[in-house]
Amino acid sequence: MKKSTGIAATGGHLSGWRDADIDRSSDVPSGTAHMPARKLRPRLSASSVGSHGASSTMPPPAQPASRLQSVHDDECLSAHSSRRTKSRVLDDRLSAKSGRTRAGMDRSDAVSLHALSSHSRVLWSSTASTRTESASDARSRDRIAHWREQHVQALEQDARAANKKSRKSMDHIPSQRYKQGREEPSISSETPLRCLLRYLAHEDLQDSIWWLGLLLACLLRALVGIGGWSGRGKPPMYGDFEAQRHWMELTWHLPTGQWYRHDLPYWGLDYPPLTAWTSWLCAWVALWFVPLQEAFALLTSRGDESSAVVVFMRLSVLALDVLLYLPSLAWFLSRRLETRSIRVRHIALLTAWFQPALILIDHGHFQYNNVMLGLAALSFTLLQSKLPNVHASITGPAVATAELQRLVLDTLSRHISLQYVLAAVFFSMSLCFKQMALYYAPAVFAIMLGRCAGLMQCHWLRGLALFAGLGGATLGTFALLFLPWLPRRAELEQVGLRIFPLARGLFEDKVANIWCALSVLPVGPRWKLQRMFGVETLAKMSLLTVLLAILPCCVLLFMASVESVRRELIMDDAQAEQVVAKVRRRAGSVASGVSHRMTPSVRGENYARSAHDSSRGSDRHSVASGSLFGGSTSTLMRDAGPHRTRPPTSIKSTSYRTSVTPSPAADLLPYTLVSTSMAFFLFGFQTHEKSILLPLLPLTLIMTARGDRTGAGAVAADWEWAVLANNVGMFSMWPLLLRDGQGLAWWVLLLLWNGMLGYRPWEALRSTRATFVAWLSAAVHAGMLLLMLAQASVAVLPPHASGWLSALFQRYPDLFPVLNVLLCMPVFMLVWLWSLKKHVEITLASGVLVVTKSIK
Repeated sequence: MKKSTGIAATGGHLSGWRDADIDRSSDVPSGTAHMPARKLRPRLSASSVGSHGASSTMPPPAQPASRLQSVHDDECLSAHSSRRTKSRVLDDRLSAKSGRTRAGMDRSDAVSLHALSSHSRVLWSSTASTRTESASDARSRDRIAHWREQHVQALEQDARAANKKSRKSMDHIPSQRYKQGREEPSISSETPLRCLLRYLAHEDLQDSIWWLGLLLACLLRALVGIGGWSGRGKPPMYGDFEAQRHWMELTWHLPTGQWYRHDLPYWGLDYPPLTAWTSWLCAWVALWFVPLQEAFALLTSRGDESSAVVVFMRLSVLALDVLLYLPSLAWFLSRRLETRSIRVRHIALLTAWFQPALILIDHGHFQYNNVMLGLAALSFTLLQSKLPNVHASITGPAVATAELQRLVLDTLSRHISLQYVLAAVFFSMSLCFKQMALYYAPAVFAIMLGRCAGLMQCHWLRGLALFAGLGGATLGTFALLFLPWLPRRAELEQVGLRIFPLARGLFEDKVANIWCALSVLPVGPRWKLQRMFGVETLAKMSLLTVLLAILPCCVLLFMASVESVRRELIMDDAQAEQVVAKVRRRAGSVASGVSHRMTPSVRGENYARSAHDSSRGSDRHSVASGSLFGGSTSTLMRDAGPHRTRPPTSIKSTSYRTSVTPSPAADLLPYTLVSTSMAFFLFGFQTHEKSILLPLLPLTLIMTARGDRTGAGAVAADWEWAVLANNVGMFSMWPLLLRDGQGLAWWVLLLLWNGMLGYRPWEALRSTRATFVAWLSAAVHAGMLLLMLAQASVAVLPPHASGWLSALFQRYPDLFPVLNVLLCMPVFMLVWLWSLKKHVEITLASGVLVVTKSIK
């Protein structure tokens, strides 16, 4: 009954931790309203002590003694005295803590003392000489336990007094200040999505969240597909829907040599070969069904918008989402958020799966961007390396040749290097699907080149081997996909001209980048960029600007990658030295029978050459170079096999030897992807509205949950920037999606996603500590809302007011799209600058950049 009093006394503290699901403890519904009553642990009475003592007088059973009973008496005395000393030190520490913490810990200590007494009696009753002393000492231990219970009661009284004092102090706070203190935690924590996940966890449905989220994501995409699409009912060119359907019939009916030459004015193929192979595969599946055979006939099926064709095309995008895009995001987030709670991982996963921008473009406007982004996400996942586990060790005698080879050849750094090679394959496939994946290429190239340079500092052969492996994987992937066009140079050049068409101009339509914003400024025609420079000059200017914009972040990522390799090799060398030392000790004992040193007659020539270099890990490098089989340590162990009596070494796997801490390169990679892709979008050549999907992918992947205070609030600021960028990206595509008949879906998805995350852009202004991004978000959302209201009011104005409006729109036909560009472009520029700021912060925090101050 007294323990329940302690729990009630700390109830006020527990209620303040209702939103602790940002941390690890969030996996269980917190709060007294959701927590079931804890079953009390039965206490050990004096009778139970006596029963132990009585049972100890019986003769021991005829079976081997356990490890606990084989402890020497002196060891029992020393262990018992050390435990008593530790308990006294623990009491002193507990008395210095808060009432809630002390009460909770002392209650468990009171129970653990009885358990300690029980274990101690088992130890003391193992021999006949100590059973009498154990029975005589039971009364003193019971007195100690009684004193501890009294101490617990005193601490609980102190906790209740502290609670009363804190409530009295809160009563003297002014009402306005107390209201703000209560409101600010609610602003930064509760969201509808978190409440839903907490309810599902309370109903024991937490294991079904992944499948439930996948089902809802597919349902949402199917509902968006009911609406319109690009070019619906607009002959003769229609739109992107007809382009994708035409490429399916084109690749199925024509040989590969005609894919990039056939009827170029009517949606000629202008994407890399993997898009063509995917279209061929979709056509192969479509021709299984009789109603679709006429819909994919060459030339005669142009503009076919029958219900069967629409259903098949929509299902093809949905199938690629389920098979590639959604699992790749789940894998990336599971590796990046490995240390976070299950609820935070679920929030981040559902946030990425329900991102509205890609859903509206792929399932509304109709494209296959999910394949490019899914392959890129797989590559990013494999580049998420971890730092070595400093607590990993090799235990047991190392005596087996195969196990030593496995340790040395399967080190952590080699395992990560193999992942980098596989990442190069996936990223090459992403590039071969859509050339827009080049937006990510500088970041991927910087992290891979940095790893090669870091390995080359350790041993030039390893760095060169990784560089050759990355180059071979990239060239092999491109050669395999471009194989039909490689024998003839003219066809290969035609493919390149179709993929990179310089004649299209600097940008398409009204895209929110720097070049379009400069072209719509109210200046004379002679000052327009298109009039001042030619297409080739503009392309060179764009390339130079992009290179200058991406250079700082790529240099910092390169440095972070080099530093990550250095930290990996430190642990690898330490583990290899440990195993090699154990191999030598065991080899010496096998050769001599008693000594742990090896006799000169047993030593091999190669072993003697490397005997004095173990502290530098020379055996580790000799194994890598193949000299292990020439009389080295493991060869000696193979020869001494008949004398081996101990079991082989238990060598930990690579996953055990990695920690949960991301390497500096992995921590910086998402922000570098944001920086490079946003730089390409703002300053790149031939950019269109849908290109904003590439910066939005890494921005969405760094989002966790609203109010996440991890990293001293840095994660919460990242969340604010990511939501703002997603909303502005959605607004920049509003003119495109409105033409496609997706206006209603745009509104529903935008409001649903923001409401699910609990994002209210003007609510943070009520806080006294509103940040820059909070003020920026409030101003930008107000501007977007005003533009939407103005555009809607123009459509419903009475006829007598349409005279001056018609004259205005005749002079400025693209007034609202231009205002959209002028509003979105500065926000994208600020997001890019914010990503550069994050680079400096992360590199300084991880020790990649070291700022030293000279002392005069």
